[in-house]
This record gives sequence, structure tokens and C-alpha cells, in this order.
Amino acid sequence: MTHWSGSFLDTELDITLKGRVRVFDLAVRLQNGMARHPHHPPYSFAMAKTHGGHGYRDGVSAAMEMIAMGAHVGTHIDALGHVSKDGMTFGCRDVLMGKEGLGGLEAGSIEEMPPIIGPGFLVNGPELFGRDLTPADSFGPVELERWFSTHALPVAGSIVLFRTGWMQYWDDSERYIGLSTGLPGVTIEGAKWLSALGILATGSDTMNYEHKPSSELINLPVHVHNLVEMGIPIMESMDLEELGKAKVSEFTFIATPLRIGGGTGSPIRPIAIVAQ
Repeated sequence: MTHWSGSFLDTELDITLKGRVRVFDLAVRLQNGMARHPHHPPYSFAMAKTHGGHGYRDGVSAAMEMIAMGAHVGTHIDALGHVSKDGMTFGCRDVLMGKEGLGGLEAGSIEEMPPIIGPGFLVNGPELFGRDLTPADSFGPVELERWFSTHALPVAGSIVLFRTGWMQYWDDSERYIGLSTGLPGVTIEGAKWLSALGILATGSDTMNYEHKPSSELINLPVHVHNLVEMGIPIMESMDLEELGKAKVSEFTFIATPLRIGGGTGSPIRPIAIVAQ
């Protein structure tokens, strides 16, 4: 039985790491002007103090910055309370917030989420399809069964990541976001196929994890299924290019959200550890 809070994780893990390993950083670089959905505040970085000004004695000085950003900008994880259905979030908890919502979520906030640790699996879209993906491409039961027929099947407690190759457009915000074109991603049928395996969490290299074949679609069925119905966190804007280049499909995954009281999500710096 897993017991969790905002401060610790108490669970069983079947992880063995011994000898030389390679650690893959799966986070994008946080920088001014980076791609973001227009519904979320931009990332902003500015120096509050630079070296060379008033400092300490003996020629010592210090520098520091100010950072402002939305919790769903850059590589991030959605809190279970990020999405609701009929006023309820995961566990049939009333998602209503405090006065005017200024204090954040009272149910399903990111502070409740423990570290995400477990066996990781990568579904490499370009390898599966044999070409670059388009917004019309999706990951449903057929695609998942085809991929896992030649790769190890995720077990309960696994983290499954999807590489669409969309990170190649990261520096082209309009194309990466896909507001006018849509995005490849996981279908509701694919999400149910994965949740039936008992996965712990999932993520992708796109800004919106689920399949958006058209920019006109504004509903979130996969988010509702994962976050509201099943309690499966979603990670987005993950940099999975190096994993793909290295032909890695299995690894040990670790990511820890910030403990933001009332937060609907959090920036993360996930890693994949691969035995060599």
C-alpha cells in the first residue's frame, strides 16, 4: 500500500541500479521567450543583483535573480486538481477553491503529489511510424499493441513516456504549440489501455499530452480520464530527443514536483537512468 503526502513517499520499488549508468536530463531549458501556451503566464528571468556592485568584504560579491512563471510552462507536471469534471477532482473531492480561488486548490494540489519514481518506458513515435509524425497521428490501442509487441510491456507502477519528435519545433513557438494545426498524442482509448495496466504516471514531448487532430477541439477527455478518474499525473513538454537517439526504451525514472501550496502543477526536472 502506498502512503503519500507532500513530503514523503512510502511505497515498494523494484529498482536495481548497480555499476555504470547514463543519466538523461528530460527537461527543457528555462529561458525568456520560450514556447508556452497563451493561457499560461510566460517565463520571466531578470537579474536582481549582479556581481561587481555592493558586495562583501575582501572583493567577494554575490549575484541573484528573480524568476516568474506559470506552473504549466516548460517541462512540468499537472496536479490531479488541474482538471475537474462536474466540480469534482480525483477521489470525488470538491474542487471548489477558497475565496475567489486566490489561495489555490484545496483538493488535488501539487503539494499532495509525492515524488514520481519507478520503471520507465518510452514509446518512440518516429520509430513506431517510420517517419516524422503529423497532427493526424495518434497513439491508441492499435499503436500501443504494435509497439509493445516488440518491447517490454509496462507493469503496474510504471511511467510511460511518448516521444512524438515535436521537440524539434521547440524554437518555433507557433508550430510547437500547435494552436492552428493540432498535435499528435495519446487518444482516450490509448489512455484507457495504459491505465488498465496500472501505470503510475505518463508524459510526452508535446505541450498537450493528448491527441489534438484539430485546433478546433477544446475538450480534454484524456486529461479527465487520467487526472480526474484514475489519478494518473501527466507530464508535458519533456525533452525526449536524447533518449530517442540512444534507442532507449526502458529506464529508471525520477521526477519531483515543487511543494507549491495550492498549486495546479509544477515545473520539474525529470531524469531517466539507464544501466550501461
